[in-house]
Amino acid sequence: MKLTTLIGFVLLLVTIASAQFYTITDLGQLSPTAINTLGQVAGNYNGHAYIWSFGNRSSLGLLLGGTFSWAAAINDFGVVTGTADGPGQIVSIDGGSTIECSDLIQPFIWTQQKKMRGLGTAGPASDDASLEDNGCPYPFYGAAINNHDQVVGYTGQLTDVFQWVLLWTNKGGMSIFGSSFWNTYGNGVSNTGQIVGESGRGIFGGDATYWKNGIATDLGGLPGIPPLGSSAANGVNDLGQIVGLSSTPIDGNGQSFIHAVIWTQDGTISDLGTLSGDTASSASKINFSGVVIGSSGDNVTRSTIMGGQDSVFDVGPLEVTGRPFVWTAKSGMQDLNTLIRPNSGWVLNTATDVNVWGQIVGSGTRNGQAHGFILTPYPF
Repeated sequence: MKLTTLIGFVLLLVTIASAQFYTITDLGQLSPTAINTLGQVAGNYNGHAYIWSFGNRSSLGLLLGGTFSWAAAINDFGVVTGTADGPGQIVSIDGGSTIECSDLIQPFIWTQQKKMRGLGTAGPASDDASLEDNGCPYPFYGAAINNHDQVVGYTGQLTDVFQWVLLWTNKGGMSIFGSSFWNTYGNGVSNTGQIVGESGRGIFGGDATYWKNGIATDLGGLPGIPPLGSSAANGVNDLGQIVGLSSTPIDGNGQSFIHAVIWTQDGTISDLGTLSGDTASSASKINFSGVVIGSSGDNVTRSTIMGGQDSVFDVGPLEVTGRPFVWTAKSGMQDLNTLIRPNSGWVLNTATDVNVWGQIVGSGTRNGQAHGFILTPYPF
């Protein structure tokens, strides 16, 4: 790349990072979860995973004999990952034989050429408790994918106690790692192979963690948080900046809240605060130029995850419900609803991803009807 081209690209990113207003593209009833550099969107509608590409919406289908599919992420080559049910293999991690399962809840990869392929699961063959009556183990959920087709996610809860981060690669197949305690999650992965998530401490919450080359690093939380406070990392960019959430120090009223935070490359953590009037916030994604998205409100819960026909819904990562925000170092935290045209008929409820150009996808209502959207910085 020529120097003048590189300089122009950097200046464009700086302009986008400081954009104040957005135009809206209506995605109809699609519930978007991710957007890539090309503007392709992965999302879900009526129990099926979809891709929205250059104005056309297409179902990704189901695994053979499956009943549902759910898209979580898309990389810059249009490869989608998520979770689906259908036949698959359970690979032993301790020398046992591979088990064939007829109805396995598992991560998938979808490409335009090869369509949807189940990735199977992995587990200790010696652990009889990991198998249900039909010979199929607890579910595995796909959460993120990078441009090398590395898939990251987490397992369901085994006997309400054990849980792991999962990693699938083309060369290595499926593996699991992490603390093994409940509330252990893999939430994001960068193109440099940095995995971010939460490492569980049993009933006492979890700690924001990143894994690189098999080594775990505890990111910690805000200084002064209570001993039983929690933190979690949700998103990471290729510069090593990480966003997520942390419990706050106990205030004068004896209360601790959840706030969105950012960790810089040297591990320094900063509190991003909340929108005016709210008590809690959580950051979910960060792009290459440092634009952060998330949610601010008063309600903090563990998300629920779609299970199979006979399974109880699993409990997922911490989330805050309320108003979607965008944060930049220049402008701070802003309610996305204040950055669109007044009287547009839109109420924005969630922001789920942001790409390198600052385009944001999420869900809301348009004239009272549930719709997905793309927000594009103006001027673009």
